[in-house]
Amino acid sequence: MNFKETTLKQVLYEIERQSKKSFFYSSSQIDTRRKVSLAHSGTLEAILQVLFDNTDVSWQIEGKHILLKKKAEAGKEETYNRNRSADPSPETLQLRPELILRSRLVIAVNGVVRDDTNEPLPGVSIILKGTQKGTVTDQEGKFSMEVPSADATLVFSFVGYLPREITVGNQSFLEVGLQTDTKALSEVIVVGYGTVKKENLTSSISKIGTEAIEGRPISTLSEAFAGQLAGVRAQSTSGIPGQELQIRIRGVNTINGNSSPLYVIDGVPRDDMNDINPSDVASIQILKDASATAIYGARGANGVVLIETKQGVGKPTVSFDAFYGVQDPEKLVGMMNTKEWLAYNIWDRNETWLRQGGSMKDPMSARPANLQVPDRWLDPNIQGTDWQRAIFAVAPIQSYQVSVSGKNELGSVYMSGGYFDQDGVIQNTYYRRMNFRFNGTLNVSSRLKLGMNLSPSFSTQDDRETQGKETVIHHAMAQSPLVGLNEATRDWGYPVGIGQVYPNPVERLKYTTDRTNKNKFTSVVWGEYALLPSLTFRSQFGYNYNQDLYEFFQPGNITYNNGFVTLGNSSSQTLRDWSIQNTLSYEKNFGDHNLSLLAGQSAEDRSFFRIQAVANGWPNEIIETLNVATTPTRASTDKNSSRISSFFGRAGYNFREKYLINATLRRDGSSRFGSNHKWGVFPAVSAGWKINEEAFLQHANWLSLLKIRAAWGTSGNDRIGNYDYMSKLGISNTSWGDAVVPGLVPSNIENPDLKWESTTTRDFGLDISVFNNRIQFNFDYYINRTNNLLFNLPIPNTTGFSSFRTNIGSIQNRGWEIDLTTTNTTGALRWTSSLNLSTNKNKVLDMGSITQFTSTNWDAQFITRVGGPVSQFYAYRTNGILTRADFDDAGKAIVPTFPGQEMGNVKYVDQNGDGRINASDLVPYGNNLPDMIYGFTNRAKWRNFELSVLIQGQVGGDVLFLGQRQLDNGNTNVNNFARWVHAWKPDYEAKYGPGENPIPDYLGVDMSWDGETPYTKGMKSDNNSDFRIYDATFLRIRNIALNYTLPKSIGGRSFYKGARLYVSVDNLKTFDNYPGVTPETNSFGNATTQAGVDYSTYPLAKKYTVGINVTF
Repeated sequence: MNFKETTLKQVLYEIERQSKKSFFYSSSQIDTRRKVSLAHSGTLEAILQVLFDNTDVSWQIEGKHILLKKKAEAGKEETYNRNRSADPSPETLQLRPELILRSRLVIAVNGVVRDDTNEPLPGVSIILKGTQKGTVTDQEGKFSMEVPSADATLVFSFVGYLPREITVGNQSFLEVGLQTDTKALSEVIVVGYGTVKKENLTSSISKIGTEAIEGRPISTLSEAFAGQLAGVRAQSTSGIPGQELQIRIRGVNTINGNSSPLYVIDGVPRDDMNDINPSDVASIQILKDASATAIYGARGANGVVLIETKQGVGKPTVSFDAFYGVQDPEKLVGMMNTKEWLAYNIWDRNETWLRQGGSMKDPMSARPANLQVPDRWLDPNIQGTDWQRAIFAVAPIQSYQVSVSGKNELGSVYMSGGYFDQDGVIQNTYYRRMNFRFNGTLNVSSRLKLGMNLSPSFSTQDDRETQGKETVIHHAMAQSPLVGLNEATRDWGYPVGIGQVYPNPVERLKYTTDRTNKNKFTSVVWGEYALLPSLTFRSQFGYNYNQDLYEFFQPGNITYNNGFVTLGNSSSQTLRDWSIQNTLSYEKNFGDHNLSLLAGQSAEDRSFFRIQAVANGWPNEIIETLNVATTPTRASTDKNSSRISSFFGRAGYNFREKYLINATLRRDGSSRFGSNHKWGVFPAVSAGWKINEEAFLQHANWLSLLKIRAAWGTSGNDRIGNYDYMSKLGISNTSWGDAVVPGLVPSNIENPDLKWESTTTRDFGLDISVFNNRIQFNFDYYINRTNNLLFNLPIPNTTGFSSFRTNIGSIQNRGWEIDLTTTNTTGALRWTSSLNLSTNKNKVLDMGSITQFTSTNWDAQFITRVGGPVSQFYAYRTNGILTRADFDDAGKAIVPTFPGQEMGNVKYVDQNGDGRINASDLVPYGNNLPDMIYGFTNRAKWRNFELSVLIQGQVGGDVLFLGQRQLDNGNTNVNNFARWVHAWKPDYEAKYGPGENPIPDYLGVDMSWDGETPYTKGMKSDNNSDFRIYDATFLRIRNIALNYTLPKSIGGRSFYKGARLYVSVDNLKTFDNYPGVTPETNSFGNATTQAGVDYSTYPLAKKYTVGINVTF
């Protein structure tokens, strides 16, 4: 080591880096700003001896810790310990009466302090609260001191750990546990291919700790993202068991591509994270700006999620965790009950009879059969069916996990196994998962370390046709409550006028198979060799194997709109990919100058294969295999592959950890792009200034950190088909003489210039921490611009094709993010709060030769246009209802309407002023992206109790309730929203005469107008309008968890190390104005330009769980 006039802090940092040990000291005792000079090479002990000789600082090495303290303090402790070890005997006390008085005035307290892995903590400061009197723990974590009374409070504090206060009471021996301060500024953040101190970050990176996972009944790891991070939108689009949340980082950066982030798990790139056992996760980092994501080049444009799994630590421990709970739908749609349905349908038949010239005084027999009111409907004891409740059930959820962890000088081991079992709140839907993991390291020598991670997982999910259009959920809502559970079958023989024919939802759930089995295996093998103290080479090989087996079978009597034909489908798909990475990293301090360099190379190969067979018609439905189907089985296969090769580097420099700068460069070559653009270059640069380190703020002790930062960078998006740039061949029939024969034809136009979308980010940040980190504030403002959008450009049909895959146009995303963390109280009650807020404004800047395009899916219409966001609803605007003023004396409309509309119907806006309502009046409306998302977490710790509350929500955004088209239009063939009981109605006696009131008041149902719901007669219901578009603002109580840590004395055995009990409630309540089950829904999955649609979504589950965690 060679330092000249360098701060002690810089020297200690370099010793930590090279020795892999951590210094612990009190900043009030050790002046780390003093300048030192050191020129010495040798053992750690020799360097410390030279560094602290002839100073007032003593040092001591204990395992992975190096303890520093003032020699004066050490002397006092030694003298004190000598006095303690030579306590006077009773005989001596008779000769020294002053000691008798002293013994009556003080209480001797002994104890031991351990960390959260049960390891002893040397050097912990222990102060008698309100005084300067205190001591520190020895190398075994033990301490001994005297206090004046049982009411005395001791304050335990240690760098990197949360402080703790304990009242002595009648205890003579204290066992004190300190928890790691995960929010400390000195924590290390994982970045691409390396780590960096949090306080030295110059990029926008957020972190999720294990506290967001532990003690919660989460089925997939993505649930831990909700409400935790600024700039990260985690949507609960469906409550299907095992369904991943949809993750979006800083908006939508593409039109036709995939907007999901890249997942990197233990250094290996992945497309998802749904097979990971949440209990195995050690940390999650989210890279948000391009200066952080550029190191991942062509796949970093949508952000990068870095996930590290647990490694073995400390002495060998065995941990067991289990929870069990029950679930119920968090929310149901408000449909008519039996009495409301009867009142509405009787009113409808009565009114229709009046409109046809009849009278309420006419006998029922005078009416046609379809307008008669059956005697059954008038039975006061009639029982109905709540079809929503009929398909739902109180569902169990349970999880069992066991892990073994340990570490010594030879290496480390972490092994785990887990079983997760969640039944859905809809009958017969479920998700099962088994996970196993082995993470091991071997210290071959002081220079060479080897490691291996193995992780197989097996899962089964059956959603019983609860996704898509015309789902069992939709049919349960649409089914008439007058139909009994045993009536609603395909061969039921409905009573006249009961309702539209739908398959029985309960039977459909019982006999449909819609199952996916996933078998996954992930392995990582790596080696790390220290070529020099500052130079390390690392090589890693990763392999992923994913197999999905899908089975679908539905008997003909419960199929919908398919002619009672039994349906079968079976498929098998396999994805294999391997990756290899080689990196060379260099870290060196040159006095006040700190340099880090990284150079690397990687290569990946992916191959995909799928085979699928479909069949119709079964002679006997007892046997479900496809080979017995009566129709010929249709089979298809799909096979493709891709490769990517990369070279990358990063350089980081800081001066006195005050002025910080980083630069990144990556070059990627991908098989997915045209021959003229196989390679892309992605640069980035970022800088930061820690103003609090300047001399003019040296005495601002209240200021822990004040840093400004700026970043610029470019990353790419290669989420397209593997062969989009090629001219592919397809099969088509053609005439050849008098015969029709199949032949090969081009299916698309070749584009050798096809290249990746590139996103350029500018990010400006401010980080402030004050009052010893009690208040931490982080602010980011960003502008993202994505160029070279991948797009299917419409072309003239005369070319023989309808579109051309090319790069055109650009999109902009801009917004701000705030993270605020406060420690509100300390001491016996420790209360912390974390608030995150973020906004995103999305705008299409350019689309080449076109200015807009529209699309349709399931009768929903969308538009993307220059100047607007990616994807808006394309809909008619409405303006209340048609009133008397909108018609002349003859009843003819004097304002533009659809044909046949009447007074009380929805009033549509004539956008182009042509005096008609037609497709020309469709306009862009709404935005499925919210104006702001937020999360608010509060944690309170008191003694052995810890309470946490997480609130999550969004402001703005819109959702189209497409399923409402059949359920919210007053159609008597199906059930309707309950609000239609309160639809607008004319003044019947004024219109038809005295006594001509069709409302069945005798049923006791209030049918007065609610001031909003329109008249059902004559209304235009089969259109897209803002009548079915709702504000998606919501606030959700996402989680409430209470933990209790049992005293260690309960175990009574040396092998027992601790236990924790916990209870939790998830999705307790959502506050919104949306009539569907959740405003976060997205029935079209990842379709970027067709987002924000609800076609009767699977409701979220409200979960009540109780669990235990025991460590041995």
